[in-house]
Amino acid sequence: MQEKPMNARLPPHTITKMVDEQAHEFRVATAAYRGPEVFAQEMEQIFYKTWIYLCHESEIAKPGDFKSTQIGTRPVIVTRGREGGIHALLNACTHRGATICREEKGNTRAFVCPYHGWSFRTSGELIGIPDDARYPEGFNKSDKNLKSVPRVAAYGGLVFGSFNPDVEPLETFLGGAKQHIDLWLKRTAGSTYRVATSHKYGFDGNWKFQAENVYDGYHPGFVHRSAFNTVRKFEGSFENRELHAAVRQQGYTRGYPEGHGTLEAGAPLESGGIDPAVRDAYNTQLKTLYGEDGAAEVLTNRQFLIFPNLTIFDFNIRVIQPIAHDRTEVYSYPLMIDGAHDEINANRMLDAQTRVGTAGILSADDIDVFAGGQNALRTEAFEWITLSRGLGKEEVKPDGERVGVYSDEAPQRAFWRKWRALMAAAA
Repeated sequence: MQEKPMNARLPPHTITKMVDEQAHEFRVATAAYRGPEVFAQEMEQIFYKTWIYLCHESEIAKPGDFKSTQIGTRPVIVTRGREGGIHALLNACTHRGATICREEKGNTRAFVCPYHGWSFRTSGELIGIPDDARYPEGFNKSDKNLKSVPRVAAYGGLVFGSFNPDVEPLETFLGGAKQHIDLWLKRTAGSTYRVATSHKYGFDGNWKFQAENVYDGYHPGFVHRSAFNTVRKFEGSFENRELHAAVRQQGYTRGYPEGHGTLEAGAPLESGGIDPAVRDAYNTQLKTLYGEDGAAEVLTNRQFLIFPNLTIFDFNIRVIQPIAHDRTEVYSYPLMIDGAHDEINANRMLDAQTRVGTAGILSADDIDVFAGGQNALRTEAFEWITLSRGLGKEEVKPDGERVGVYSDEAPQRAFWRKWRALMAAAA
């Protein structure tokens, strides 16, 4: 049998059959997690067609600031131009395609290609070609600017870009997740967030394992049991008291038609003690701003995924970066609050270091599961995984939001419904 070319598109009916939703079972084909064909189609139909998170505005606060990132597998530079606007540019010199920016972040007046010295403004305009007299008369420079990402927009300090010039407005895309971003922003108590240097790790597994995991309330009592038993021995560590339960019911999962989802329950996780006076002052400030009930809602532990690859925790932004169908990189950015008490920000940094960052006790457990899952799914003899927990028991709202209990798989089902819709759409 002749092999399909690597760039061959999987037909819509093949994609549709990969997500099988019935009244009593919701299952996903293991083929959706493996193979370069599926991965290539995810890049084309999801990562290059919808909004993808680029950076936080605090990372490009001043004119000339830049950050290197990716949309799918395409390298991108996000910049703050001289005029103050935000730009997203393909990180490829228009001369010979060399990577023009090799730094992760910084500030510059211009980008100079390390290959032949072509130079560009931070907004992308070509400003210099060495020895340009050697080019023919009439040589067109006007189309040699760095290629711009067609759409850039921000909400709540979160900057997104899209290679699709006809993509829906960002706020429409955010849909039901917008209210959770608004609550997350209120945690600053009237101030703003500032992201710290990222913690990075990688794993040999599909990017969707990490996406599914962030709002999975079913696994912690099993995967992280040893970690919870360890930290409970140290006073002040992980001050949320109930995580040791094997299967937790209190709290909520939510899935939205746009593919986003949440996991919510109880007080925020904290990795270390905070002076009671400092905590009381912070809580009082929230109550003054939002009232007793509003402050309680703001302080609810809430972590959510903005489809397809942005995760927002109470104290952390996590970006899930697909590299290949069986390789993923993850970037975790601790979130500081400008003007907050030093103990508040120190605790936020400690949370990233001890819980969800590179060396965090929870991340290591999850990575082991992801790598094991990828290995198990290599065999085509194992055809389906099931995401049926809470199916038929969730509350379905008029706008399509579905609400389950803490251990239900409502957000995972929302992710896969959106995945199926985008992947099966006409090119």
